[in-house]
Amino acid sequence: MKIGIVGISGSGKTTIFNALTGSVAEVSAYQKGKKDPNMAVVRVPDSRLDRLSSMYNPKKTTYAQVQYVDIGGTVSAREGMESSMDELLKLLHPVDALVHVIRNFYRSGEPPRPQEDLDTLESELIFTDLIILEKKIDRLEKEITKARKGNTGELELLKKAREIMERGEALRGYPEIAQSPILKGYAFLSAKPCIVVLNTGDEVELATTELQIPNAIILVELKGRLEMELAQLPPEEAELFREDIGLKEPATFRLIKESYQLLGLISLFTVGKDEVRAWPIRQGIPAQQAAGAIHSDMEKGFIRMEVTAYDDLIALGNEAAVAKAGKKRLEG
Repeated sequence: MKIGIVGISGSGKTTIFNALTGSVAEVSAYQKGKKDPNMAVVRVPDSRLDRLSSMYNPKKTTYAQVQYVDIGGTVSAREGMESSMDELLKLLHPVDALVHVIRNFYRSGEPPRPQEDLDTLESELIFTDLIILEKKIDRLEKEITKARKGNTGELELLKKAREIMERGEALRGYPEIAQSPILKGYAFLSAKPCIVVLNTGDEVELATTELQIPNAIILVELKGRLEMELAQLPPEEAELFREDIGLKEPATFRLIKESYQLLGLISLFTVGKDEVRAWPIRQGIPAQQAAGAIHSDMEKGFIRMEVTAYDDLIALGNEAAVAKAGKKRLEG
């Protein structure tokens, strides 16, 4: 799972990146002209995987992973910024979801304007998609009219997408279009699942800021600077501080949980003496596609999969007891 972190300049994107990954990236680097993104991979914490590992005692335990990409600057295709926009699009197109960081703290005496910043960022994503959309519609219309080639179904979907975005709405609110296989290759930014992180300062109380969130977006509020400092402490020390201030879990735990929910992901566990491993898969997919998450060859040559529910294994104690109770099942 790959997640891109975006936001208006000065919103605290790199602070949130550090809070989520435990990194120590320079928080003002982009304002000093740095263009390269910050990237880090973190493992997905899962107590179930820990329990399975203790049961099977494998040579290796492998957690699912999330890669965070901290994108510098502001996403914008306006005012001659096309060259830098091309660089940003190369970074953002492959991501599975976006984290919009919204400033909710005073900066150089300037008060926070979270609603205005959220609306601005959303508009910029839509505007960027429209630029790409208009070029493709124009090209397709010429191909269909003059050369009598081109996909008319694709053109029709693109025009529907344009109507939505011209109303100022993001495509993510229209999954039948946003998730259409025909348009998948475009990787429209406004179609990507999105979590808004309200980056609240120490001077602002949590849960006191009103924010109107667009449809199909999840809101998470964090005290970014505090979470960044905690993420850079030794785990035991950070846990004590969290207990003192009433934080139940690290920021990265909360964001990963929300990301899994947003993307409709669950974990498939494979177990054995060599390795116990967690694989993120889409909830509800057929067993054959789930096998493909492990290896593409398994999907191609798939026959069936023997499946045990985690709760049944824990309740009954071992695989033999699960089989005896008739709880094992074959999928495929």
